[in-house]
Amino acid sequence: MKNWIWVYFCVVFCSIVDGSVKEKKCSRNSINLGGIIDTLLKDYDTHLLPEAEGVNVTIELHVQGVSGISEITGDFSLDVMYSEIWQDPRLAFKHMNICATNITLKSDFRKRIWTPDTCIINSKSSSIHSSPSENTFVILYENGLVWSNFRLNVKTPCSVNLKMFPFDSLSCEIVLESYSFNTDEVRLTWHDVPITMMEKVELPDFDLIGWSTDHQRLEYPNGIWDRAKVKFTFARRYGFYLFQSYFPTSLTVISSWVGFFFDVRSVSARITLGVSSLLALTFQFGNVLRHLPRVSYIKCLDVWMIFSVIFIFCTLVELAIVCQLNRWERERQIGSKVLGHWLNQIRKTRKKEPKDEEKSLVRKRIPVLSQLKSGGGGGGNNGEVVDSPDTKQICNNFQSIEHETYAYEKKSGFCQRIQRLIYSCCPPDRDWTVTSVQVDRCSMIMFPLSFLIFNVVYWSIYFMKMDRPM
Repeated sequence: MKNWIWVYFCVVFCSIVDGSVKEKKCSRNSINLGGIIDTLLKDYDTHLLPEAEGVNVTIELHVQGVSGISEITGDFSLDVMYSEIWQDPRLAFKHMNICATNITLKSDFRKRIWTPDTCIINSKSSSIHSSPSENTFVILYENGLVWSNFRLNVKTPCSVNLKMFPFDSLSCEIVLESYSFNTDEVRLTWHDVPITMMEKVELPDFDLIGWSTDHQRLEYPNGIWDRAKVKFTFARRYGFYLFQSYFPTSLTVISSWVGFFFDVRSVSARITLGVSSLLALTFQFGNVLRHLPRVSYIKCLDVWMIFSVIFIFCTLVELAIVCQLNRWERERQIGSKVLGHWLNQIRKTRKKEPKDEEKSLVRKRIPVLSQLKSGGGGGGNNGEVVDSPDTKQICNNFQSIEHETYAYEKKSGFCQRIQRLIYSCCPPDRDWTVTSVQVDRCSMIMFPLSFLIFNVVYWSIYFMKMDRPM
């Protein structure tokens, strides 16, 4: 029995020792990486393609974060981990029978092997993070698969269209190409999961609402190049502008209507209120434009500001009209009758014809002239026309008087038609007195109503034009 116990303990001890030896033998520190690399790179030519028919390079982006978007310069900055994967049979080490399926190497190894030489072709600036050392690595797999990774800070251009500002959206692109190799040598393809957002992108002014990838082929004079594109779409957060622009300007416009409730003789107070409102609106508008690029087209916010200025300017015009009417009231001690006076004058002259006496004189002279022409004038004189100065004068002026009479009758008929049209629209029996108080009372209703209609039209149009969810 004791012998079997000793045998059991010996077997257990041997298995433990054998396992520890194997584990030590397959530990990573036991691998002679220097020797393996020297063996792999022996007779390795960095100028030759891994495969004669060309190399398929798979790329992917891991977005760490977007650091900022600038409308002034039209670009955005982001931090990404850029990976490119390709097959290089010359670097396969499965036949070496080492206890590792992959080897991770530092960035200096990349300079000793063939690389697809991809670059961000549209970048304004890009750099590899070095905190504290260069953030790159290369992984070799036993089947010859190479995975190269960089941690980059990239600044690329954005397509900025401010016509819908502040309800606009903008798109920013990253374009990748192989700088040295055309499609006969390197073919770029996106990974099955091309873009990975490592964390939610949050910016003060924008929200990332989506991204999309695309693949193109661009023809250059010396060949065709593969191009991989990714487009990020950002929507502006307009809440800031609602509270900092739209709401204050609305209050400024509404405050300019307070002058309608002032006494018509408080001219200085009403002028001060109107001018102050106009200056406040101009200051608010300038404060927003200071952070935007100078564009030649009209923006959504411009339309709002322009109409707000028009509303305030109209209050000053209304003040000028009220002051003028008040001055007339003081001078005449009655209500202003500008329109009423004109209509009353038309009413007085409706049936009056200034040349009635002249027309009756012509009617009296025509028979006499006819008698003179027919030889029956004066006392008869045997049918001969009396050759006197009066007779000659009447004969000479007969045709001119007849022409003037016809022209006057034609003109009078046209004037009567105009008068009838005016009477139908504005009855002359009504008292058309317009006072300064009436103008103010009308403005109390018309200005708010007009501003309300403008708001309904404005928000309806621009909300329908928005190409993103609210």
